[in-house]
Amino acid sequence: MDSIDVKHFYPHGYRFLEKRVEALAVKRKNPEQYLLRMPKRLRDRIQAHADRNERSLNSEILRALELAFPEPVSLSSRISEVGILLSALRKVRGFESAIDAVSQEIADVMRDAAEGQDPTLDDEAIAELKTAILKWDGRRDVELAKHKRLLDEKYRSEESDK
Repeated sequence: MDSIDVKHFYPHGYRFLEKRVEALAVKRKNPEQYLLRMPKRLRDRIQAHADRNERSLNSEILRALELAFPEPVSLSSRISEVGILLSALRKVRGFESAIDAVSQEIADVMRDAAEGQDPTLDDEAIAELKTAILKWDGRRDVELAKHKRLLDEKYRSEESDK
């Protein structure tokens, strides 16, 4: 087989080819870099927006992506926040029964999911959900015990006033 003249295929010479291969290898070694092709008009609009906000083009693109794809909030955090909100709402007069009904419905849905009735949840999510339910139930038990103590004290003091 005849040898191939690299200069015939690469008029800039073999060194040019070596540099190109090295550049590609460097890019592949850093998975955090991504070559993105976009229409010039889109790039110009993004660059103009970046300039107005005193950001680089890269920062503007990353910001837009972060806004479009926010970091997911963990299930246990969301459940904890719902529990806190419901606890705060329970203190609003006249809404107790509605809030209790909503909280019971949420608890039922969470328990069903924790028992594996939600096929979209993996084992880790189910474990996290079970932990959150235990914490929520624990807070509810504490609240109920506190409420019971307050009622006991109230009705003891009313009986002693007679």
